[in-house]
Amino acid sequence: MKKLLILTVFLPLLAITGCTRETKRTSETPAVIPPQQEENNAEPLIGGDKDEHGCLGPAGYQWCEVKNKCLRIWEEACYAGAEQEIQYRLAQKYNKPAADVTVTATKKSADYMVGKVSFAAKGLPAGGAGGLFLAARQGNMWELVYDGNGSIDCESIKLDYQFPADMLAGFCD
Repeated sequence: MKKLLILTVFLPLLAITGCTRETKRTSETPAVIPPQQEENNAEPLIGGDKDEHGCLGPAGYQWCEVKNKCLRIWEEACYAGAEQEIQYRLAQKYNKPAADVTVTATKKSADYMVGKVSFAAKGLPAGGAGGLFLAARQGNMWELVYDGNGSIDCESIKLDYQFPADMLAGFCD
C-alpha cells in the first residue's frame, strides 16, 4: 500500500519538477535574449542588418526618399501620388534630378495612366526634351510600359497589359 501511495503521489511530482527544469539549449532551439542582455551580446541578431538609413532590409523595409522614412512598399506607397511615382521612375531611368522632370497625366484610371513628360533643368522653361508615357499598375507600384516619342507597339501593350482602348486612343488608332 505504501509503495502504491509513493508511486501515485511522488512520481507525478517528480515528473512535474523534471519538466520545469531548464533544458540545455541546442542549435535548433531559438535563443531568447532578455532586453538588458541584448546590448552586451557580441553576436548580431539574425536579420538585424540595417542599411545606411537604418531600414531593416531583411524585414522588407526600404528607404523612401520622398517620405523620408523606412517603409514596406507593399504596405504603403512611397510616393504622394501616381504622377510623382512616374516622375521619380523617369528621373531614375534617365539619370536626372526629379525636380527636372515634369509629368502630366492626361488620362488616368485606377490601374492605367497616359500622359506627357518633359525634361528641363531647374529654373528653365519646360518644353525641352520630352515625350509621352504609358504606365500600368502592377501590385502596389506603377510600371512604365512606354515612354518617348517613337512608335508604340500597340499590339504588345494591349496583349501584355490589357490597356483599355479609350486610354490608347490617339496612340494606337
